[in-house]
Formats: sequence, C-alpha cells, structure tokens
Amino acid sequence: METRKILLIGGTGTISSSVMQLLSKDVRNEVAVLNRGTKEVPANVKQIICDVKEPGALERETAGDKYDAIVDFLVYDANTASQRVRIFNGRTKQYFFISTVVTFNHENTVWLNENSEQKNRFSRYGQNKQAAEDVFRHAAATGFPVVIVRPSQTYSMDRIPLSVKGKNCWSTVSRIMNGKSVIVHGDGKAIWHMMHADDFAYNFVQMIGNPLANGQTVNIVNPAIVTWDMIYQEIASQLGKKLRICHIASDTLACTSKYDHIETLLGDKQFSNMYSKYQMTQLIPDFRCEITLQAGIQKYFAYMAQHPECKIEDPDYDAWCDSLIKDYRAFMKIISTKY
Repeated sequence: METRKILLIGGTGTISSSVMQLLSKDVRNEVAVLNRGTKEVPANVKQIICDVKEPGALERETAGDKYDAIVDFLVYDANTASQRVRIFNGRTKQYFFISTVVTFNHENTVWLNENSEQKNRFSRYGQNKQAAEDVFRHAAATGFPVVIVRPSQTYSMDRIPLSVKGKNCWSTVSRIMNGKSVIVHGDGKAIWHMMHADDFAYNFVQMIGNPLANGQTVNIVNPAIVTWDMIYQEIASQLGKKLRICHIASDTLACTSKYDHIETLLGDKQFSNMYSKYQMTQLIPDFRCEITLQAGIQKYFAYMAQHPECKIEDPDYDAWCDSLIKDYRAFMKIISTKY
C-alpha cells in the first residue's frame, strides 16, 4: 500500500479540523498540519509550528519536502496565492485552494454553477478570494496542479449558521434561551445551503489523489434547502423555547454601524440561490450529505454542554439587539397607524 504525503496549511478551523480528522484515520495517509500550534492534533499527525505571515517561514519549514497533496485553508488574497505558487510549484501532485461561493455575483442569477459570474460587489472577502482564484487559474495554465474548491457555508460542533449574531453564535442562542426576540434579515424565507464540516470532509477527501480534479473548480454545496426561519425554529425547538423573531430588512441592517452587515447580508445571506450538482458528482463519485439540520443542531448543543467555556455571553450585542428591536417596532407602529 502506497503512502500518501499530505500537508494541511491551517488544519484547525471549522472545515479544516474535520478534514484533518478524517485524513488521519486513513492508514494510507502521512498527514502534516502546518499552523501556529494553538490547538492539539491527533497523535499520528505531524504538527509543523509556523506563522505563515512571517516572511520566509513557510519556505523554511517546508524546505526540501514534496507532497502528494497540499490543502491550503489560509489563502485570502492574490499576493498570498502568488507566494504559494512560487513556493510549491513542482513540489506537489495536487494543490487544493479552499475558496468560497461568496465570490459569486448573486444579484444577477438564482441558478449557479462553477462558471457563473463572480464579482461580488459587496463582499471584500469574496472579492479577495476571487483575486486569489485568478492567480491560481493563471498558474494552472502553465501546469500548476491546483483544484479550486468553493464550499457554501459550513458549520461544526461549536458554531451554527445564523442570520445576525454578535462575537459568537452563543450570543444569539442565549437570547432564545432567555425568551428574547432575535433578529433575522428579510422575511426569514430566503433559502440557504448549509453543510456540516463532517459532510464537507467526507466529500472533499474523495478528490485527493484524483488526477481528473487537477485544473478544475468545484462548488461543494449541500443540495438540501432550508430557510433562515427554519434554522432558528429548529434551535428554539431543541431548547424547548418559543421562538420570537424580529424580521428586519437586509438594507436596513446594512445601515447599522456597530456590526458589518453589508458583507454578510448584502453580499451573501440575503440571496436565495440554487447550485448545479453536476461538477460535484463528476469529481466526487460518492457525494453525500447525511447530517440534517436537526442532527447538526443536536451536535452543536451536545458539544456546548460538554464545553461550557464556549458559552460566552455578549452583553454589548444583547443591548444592541434590545435597542434596535425596540426602535424598529416603534417605527413599524408609526407605519401601521399613519399609513
């Protein structure tokens, strides 16, 4: 049995943790994780402690090594993409760049595939990821074995998809637990594609070692559809609480100054999109998403019960919500009585 040498750059984030855990269970894989070393990794995973932002550090820590696959979770702009091409060209059989579906211009179409128009005019995150994609596509034309992977929103044990939140997810969950209203953008009926990180990992790792993936771009999206209200209702149901929602238009929320809702809402969450499955099923033969909304929320609450240190309250966000909801409802009362 031939050993596969795999390097993960990052490796302890929402998506990357699940990918690392799954790869480490395959006896074929010799897995190394390169990051700042702030979290533990499995005993059979080599940890390379390195701050990739430090000039020359990545070159120094990987000098002389060659890989069957590199999975890079830490490229967020064109300059970093250019650096990775320079460092790893000729040193890996595959290089996976983790991009995002936020690169798309969601305004002009509902149906999206890998070739749909990009140029998201609201999200700097999406714009910078697209610029990185452009660098990698140019490099692919001269033989760099890149695979561009665009996940939809992913979630995991310690975070869940939410419309509006403070510094963490618990800030919103806490309001539901305490019988307070929570803010949801629009009318709560926009459809959303959410994928648990474990499902993403199961599907993603199937492309490692598949030469047909090289030079390709693939959107990895859960075909199941939910609405934002459905997500919040599931959270409330599992808490045994009545859900109280204050729906506020995305444009209105984008006017607030304390939290940036221009990128998150106007650039992403306000849109209802559908995604083609064709490319996924071509490159991922056993594509599947088995963790439902209900199961995913259950996993979150089970984890939080075991890790009370993650239940971090956010008084500033709580006060902001109370004030905004009060003023918004007063405004709506004026509309309903005057007009």
